[in-house]
Amino acid sequence: MPKRGRSSDGTNPLSSARKDAGTGSGSKSGSNINKADRAAQSLWHRKSGAGYNLFIRYYGSQPMGVITEDSDFASKGGRDVTGGENSASGADKSKNGSSTGMSRAAKKRRKKKFRAGNIESPQQEPNQRVHASFSFTDDVLTSRQKLDASHPLIQAFTSTNNNNYPHLTTFLHALSRPLPLTLRFRENEQVNSKELKELLSAQHSDLISPVSYDPTNNIYQATPNSSLCKSNLGKISSKLKEKIVEGSMSGTLARQELGSMLPVLCLRSAGAMKNGSKVLDLCASPGSKTLQALEIVSGNSSGGKKGKVIANDVHSGRLDSLREAVLRSGMPKSLTSRVTYTNYDASIFPAPKSGKLFDAIICDVPCGGDGTIRKDKHILPMWSPNTSNALHGLQLKILNRALGLVKVGGVICYSTCSLNPIEDEAVVSAALGGGGSGDNSAFELLNWPRNLLPGFVRRPGVACWKVAFYDQNRVQNDEEDFGSLSFFDSYNAALAAGVEEAESSFWPDLTKKHEGLPLDRCTRLFPQDQ
Repeated sequence: MPKRGRSSDGTNPLSSARKDAGTGSGSKSGSNINKADRAAQSLWHRKSGAGYNLFIRYYGSQPMGVITEDSDFASKGGRDVTGGENSASGADKSKNGSSTGMSRAAKKRRKKKFRAGNIESPQQEPNQRVHASFSFTDDVLTSRQKLDASHPLIQAFTSTNNNNYPHLTTFLHALSRPLPLTLRFRENEQVNSKELKELLSAQHSDLISPVSYDPTNNIYQATPNSSLCKSNLGKISSKLKEKIVEGSMSGTLARQELGSMLPVLCLRSAGAMKNGSKVLDLCASPGSKTLQALEIVSGNSSGGKKGKVIANDVHSGRLDSLREAVLRSGMPKSLTSRVTYTNYDASIFPAPKSGKLFDAIICDVPCGGDGTIRKDKHILPMWSPNTSNALHGLQLKILNRALGLVKVGGVICYSTCSLNPIEDEAVVSAALGGGGSGDNSAFELLNWPRNLLPGFVRRPGVACWKVAFYDQNRVQNDEEDFGSLSFFDSYNAALAAGVEEAESSFWPDLTKKHEGLPLDRCTRLFPQDQ
């Protein structure tokens, strides 16, 4: 196995970003906090419910297109999305774009505030601006699934302080529900797939069925009325669980989320990934995309040229887990032998010794992961915009490295599990607009493949977003005890306020050199659409 390349200080950037997010130091000097204080701050952040509060305030202050559409703003009332923050926005900001306030230590514990899982909503003040008709029982909640009012995210939203964001109703309602069970039939097992599909249709069509937008009928998802998810599969139908487990072990199907399938499907539809292709999966663990790509490049017949997949991950433990997942996949050794495992830092992945670059690169980078909160309950309690800010630089380095490893005419698919534009469009903009290393002007941002998943609901990328920083140790007023969430209109404004961790590439580039960069060709997935 090739020698691993890691960050210069030997730390895990993703883990460090998530740990530091809870401390909200507001400056690089926060890295000097001793271990005991850092642990105490992280514990406070997790137990106080600050993560839920910050998540709502941050995304509630973003312009249309980030996580909601025009109709959400128009029908839920009360917010100007074209101007700056105001008294009803929930963001802490002074006229020059910086936040001020006294020490949180002087104000914390003054009131019994929001607690995750045990909300005590303060009495509403007479002059507080709240949308009068806002309720989770409104007709806007069209889902057949019952709202879980005990979910900490819903409790945070229905608390008095967060009623300034009624346009988030459908978005947060979707996030409070479990992620629907999704699976994909493998392309190299057509005979066995046909038999299992017929069985599912005959015995379990009320629980799971093919999605309407997949012409191949290889993608199956829980029906809207079933509320079927990974955690309750055995309780709802032990027989269905048995069939799915058998199919997974035999290599007939893969239990894979829809969002995870899309990068490989896009690369194939763009013509970059096919039988015989050379593919690099830069951040491969846990391996679902590696296996999906392997099915395509290896073909389903004994003849023809066989491709290969390079599965790379910086962490040796995760790479071992990936190798085990490939062996457990049930796919024949003739296919799994086409996978080569490497252990490099993706941002400095070496060029192939042969000089032959890659046809397709899967660039699914380490991210904050707030797009996966329906399945990972550990993300929101520690949520902070600082996580995305801390990961942005690494993500940009990895994407820039991918641009140097793809052949002329090849295609890279950059993806994250994050809703935050700082990790998404901001990275793409910086890489293709000259914010990274080298000249990337020869690269083009491609449209979504024309014939891929017709009818699938997706949203265009955004060209405008807001940048915020969190400082746990400062509060703006008596009504907040979660620390300061400060929005800044520009990089210079952030620097002037002493935000040392600010990077110019966080902000949308509104200069003339970016006028021709079609960020709307990026794809955003709203949880309320799926």
